[in-house]
Amino acid sequence: MASIPTIAQLSKKSVFSALTLGLGLTLSLSACGGQAPASSAAGDSGLKVGIFVDNAFGDGDFFDQAGVAVETLESDFGAAVKTYEGQLQAQNFAPLLQDAADANELVFVLGFEAIDAMTGVADRNKDTTFVFVDGKVDSPEALSAEFRTAEGCFMAGALAAVVGAEASASSTGFIGGVNAPVVKNCEDGFTAGAANIAPDMKVLAQYVGSFTDPSKGREVALGLETRGVRSVFAYAGLSGAGAFDVAKSGSDIAPIGIVADKSALAPGKVPGSLIMRVDKVITSMTQDFVDGKLTHGDQRSYGFAEDGWEMLYDEKLVAADSIQKLEALQADLVSGAVSLDAK
Repeated sequence: MASIPTIAQLSKKSVFSALTLGLGLTLSLSACGGQAPASSAAGDSGLKVGIFVDNAFGDGDFFDQAGVAVETLESDFGAAVKTYEGQLQAQNFAPLLQDAADANELVFVLGFEAIDAMTGVADRNKDTTFVFVDGKVDSPEALSAEFRTAEGCFMAGALAAVVGAEASASSTGFIGGVNAPVVKNCEDGFTAGAANIAPDMKVLAQYVGSFTDPSKGREVALGLETRGVRSVFAYAGLSGAGAFDVAKSGSDIAPIGIVADKSALAPGKVPGSLIMRVDKVITSMTQDFVDGKLTHGDQRSYGFAEDGWEMLYDEKLVAADSIQKLEALQADLVSGAVSLDAK
């Protein structure tokens, strides 16, 4: 496993790399990982698409969200799809990406550790279209697909406020991995979303200081519970698994999932999850590629309007009228009637 940098060393690239790695490990606490989606031998349309991850599929999270796209690429586009796993071995990134360039017209790349290798390979293979998913890259050849983090976290905050209000709690909790800009961006969005639902509800934010310390995450979640918090949202990678562990152990804490449906981590305790629709971003950009609408160097942004984010609610834990209220708020957020600063 790559070492986690100090807070002073953290860049957006390293923060997301650590966060994605941590998120990818979360489900391993309760289930074994799967395997890479099967690669297609041939496609009806002749379209060839590659999906590269800097670690491995089977994480039950970010990378597997990309794997969901494989079936759609095959069935709807008639594409032949081949997957590539970097296994966090940096020396293998460029050779694997070159293999992907040789074999495919369109290649999606996930994982910040592979950015430098991808931009180099993209520069040398201008006939292949490379798309980096989940961030911006500075390259005249590779495209970027970035998720609007604050927008997604806004709705997580709104859900947290609803859950807190239903439990007559005066506070909700935000657990961050490290105090870095990208995590603060999520906290700001979360706070705005909570304020929109319950202006008087306090957001108690606490940082673990690491993306890979579930024991400390558990400690933080328990501490927030003693301060009157009912609902928590952890943008903290593996550290956030501590909050689900607390809930599973019998606490009244209601943790909100991120990236994928996290209800399996604490059955009957997760009111909802903020789903990162990596699969839809991949299929949408594939359609644009087929239609000739992708331009090398483009930087695209994805939120709820573009199907980049999706909220999943547990109807057994969240009242029907509350879900309707949340869905209406999301529609207002998309239309611009509600802003991210909650004003």
